[in-house]
Amino acid sequence: MTWSNSIADRANPLGIVGAGLMGGGIAQAIAASGRQVVLCARNADRASDTKARIRTSVERQVSRGRMSEDKGRRIVDLIAVSPFTPQELSRCGLVIESVAEDRPTKEDVLQQIERAVTIDTVVATNTSGLPVSGLATALRCPERFLGLHFFSPAERMPLVEVVRGERTSGRALRDGLALVKAIGKVPIVVRDGPSFFATRVFAAYLDEAVCMLQEGVEAERIDMAAIAVGRAIGPLATLDETGITLNLQQAKQARADGQQARFCRPLAEPVLKVLAESGRCGRGRGGGFYNWPASGERAPWAGLGSLYPRADGQPDGRAVELRLLAAEAREAMRCLEEGTISSADDADTASVLGLGFPKSSGGIASWVETFGISQFVELCSRLAAAHGERFAPSPWLHELARGGTGLSKYRKTESES
Repeated sequence: MTWSNSIADRANPLGIVGAGLMGGGIAQAIAASGRQVVLCARNADRASDTKARIRTSVERQVSRGRMSEDKGRRIVDLIAVSPFTPQELSRCGLVIESVAEDRPTKEDVLQQIERAVTIDTVVATNTSGLPVSGLATALRCPERFLGLHFFSPAERMPLVEVVRGERTSGRALRDGLALVKAIGKVPIVVRDGPSFFATRVFAAYLDEAVCMLQEGVEAERIDMAAIAVGRAIGPLATLDETGITLNLQQAKQARADGQQARFCRPLAEPVLKVLAESGRCGRGRGGGFYNWPASGERAPWAGLGSLYPRADGQPDGRAVELRLLAAEAREAMRCLEEGTISSADDADTASVLGLGFPKSSGGIASWVETFGISQFVELCSRLAAAHGERFAPSPWLHELARGGTGLSKYRKTESES
């Protein structure tokens, strides 16, 4: 097999299949770097709507002073939106699949892409958590396949997880990294596995918030605790923003894939299911945990009180803060222990740039070090006794605490930075 060594070359158009919000956002991010984009809508009727949506999105950024009018026009002009046809993709050096988080749908689209492109073309999936190696089994040439997990909104979020599957070639990985850097994004390489790093860690944070709600902790108390430590928005409001049904689908797909129970979001799925069945599917669908008026402040949905009655004794704000931080940090440390992420530095980068972790802390691994690893182990032990085994510190974490050197052995050297 021959490979393109010029994926980052501006003369090479890049393809995207899936013209939803993520596909359109990725197209904008690529076009903003001066590269041509072929954006294929699977539904021909949506092609013109997609172009109009992209134009509106760009105009909004211009109106907010994020870019000039000239640059906005160039971005729109560089994106060609069309129905999904082989002729449109055959000239692309790299094609990104960006359709719904549903394995059969993704596999079908990836097979169509592979039939449409040349043998030199790198094929990528924009998945937030489906194992790349599993999707690769649908392809004839899994060596040229990798994951490029963009974060929403893709036109603005700087982080991209670059996921190497079991059969991903080193050349394909280098091409993926070159592309991400060429469009001005920050890549981190993660090991393939359920939910990779960022989605897995963020799910632990979001789901702990849902668990507290089930216990009777007030929704606003939970979200205000997250904001108090530097988050821009609380976890329950975040679930509304990202979509209740999307999060529920992630849990269902993980279970359908036969993943371990811990990856199937057992804490949150029952609540997400109840909300979805009640028509509370998220902010874009009329509301979820909160009502979202067109003007004015959001307010918790009145129905939450009957579904999850307020407990008489409410925890203080600091207790909620530490529980949320510990849930997220414990999962991040588990990822570092298991090799899902290669360094504490990458954990910090991913948490700040992809998950909205407070930048002032330096990132999630830095927070653990500042808090103190021994103190973190003690906190996790207390939380495990009170709330469950998910918090329990591992022998690896106990050994780190005894070592007294923090995460220094998991930090990059100057030559690696």
